[in-house]
Amino acid sequence: MAPEDGSALPNSAYTSDAFYRLEQQTVFRKTWVFAEFVHKLKDPGQMIPVEIAGASIVLVKGKDQVIRAFHNVCRHRGARLVNEAVSGKKTFVCPNHSWNYSLEGKLIARPHFYGGDQHDLNRESCHRADLKAVRCEVWHDWIFVNLDGNAPGLEEYLKPITKHLGDYDFCDLRFGESLEFEIKANWKLAIENFIEPYHVFSCHPWLHSFVSMAERDPPTFEDHVLKCGYTFKKTDPARGEGLPYFPDLPAHKQNRGDWYVLFPNFAFEIFPDQVDVFIATPLGFERCRETIALYFIGEGADSEEYAPGRNAVIQNWHDLNLEDVGVIERMQAGSHSEGFDGGVLSPYWDPVLQHFAKLVYQTMESAN
Repeated sequence: MAPEDGSALPNSAYTSDAFYRLEQQTVFRKTWVFAEFVHKLKDPGQMIPVEIAGASIVLVKGKDQVIRAFHNVCRHRGARLVNEAVSGKKTFVCPNHSWNYSLEGKLIARPHFYGGDQHDLNRESCHRADLKAVRCEVWHDWIFVNLDGNAPGLEEYLKPITKHLGDYDFCDLRFGESLEFEIKANWKLAIENFIEPYHVFSCHPWLHSFVSMAERDPPTFEDHVLKCGYTFKKTDPARGEGLPYFPDLPAHKQNRGDWYVLFPNFAFEIFPDQVDVFIATPLGFERCRETIALYFIGEGADSEEYAPGRNAVIQNWHDLNLEDVGVIERMQAGSHSEGFDGGVLSPYWDPVLQHFAKLVYQTMESAN
């Protein structure tokens, strides 16, 4: 059943392996889920294996520059094709019997298939055993997959976000740096912490001095997107100072920060001088990995001239996240307590948490 008004998800949503496994087979199969960064697949023949909802997926860049996703398994006897990131490959070659697949997933050769030296090179007969494709689409530097193949198109899925981004020209947005943190907590706690600003005054004094609680917008939501933001009156080396801005940015966006969660586990913040992407990857019902990818505009990403500003942003995210990790792990520990179950939510800051809870339940229920 869905959570009652005034509370969020029950403890079992964070502490039950059974709930986690069901969530993996529903929430993470029915939605668009972040898989990898485009910048890690620069050249044709590069392959990266990823695991999503228990499924091993291989991402590959084809000769046509298109990134595709396939189930990472040979159609013959089920051997895994790619165990680690590789580059310069012209085909997939199964390590078991050397079946060959093109970078587009087409089976092109089965050595000795009809007997010794009797190879199957016939495209028609081979075609029946092509690799199983996984629906895959790209938004800027971010690769998404949809395992069950039934989600709306990614462009449609992103509309509650992209309709707010018209003033930002992403053409010169460049990857700068990434940070990773292993957290002893359920992935949902990381996402919930990201979208609610209520904890800022207590956990992040620097951020509170930058923008007070009275200046922060309450989080809102639209369908499968959660959002929040604020307008800042002053700049700081880690926010809007010392780095190039998006070109032709309107004045009202030059002192504005907004952040979004794309359900289930992809989030980002956008400021006049940066985009900060945040992914909470489930590793178990009490473990997740946070990946933070920092993007800057033009030379802000790599020029020595902008190194001080860039380094301030990187250090800020490192320090802020360490502050968050400690609190998130405390919440995970508290989820085992009989003295807590779902929480007592703020009517101003926390409706977004209940909406997130409903998204989890609704997606799980619709799959059953």
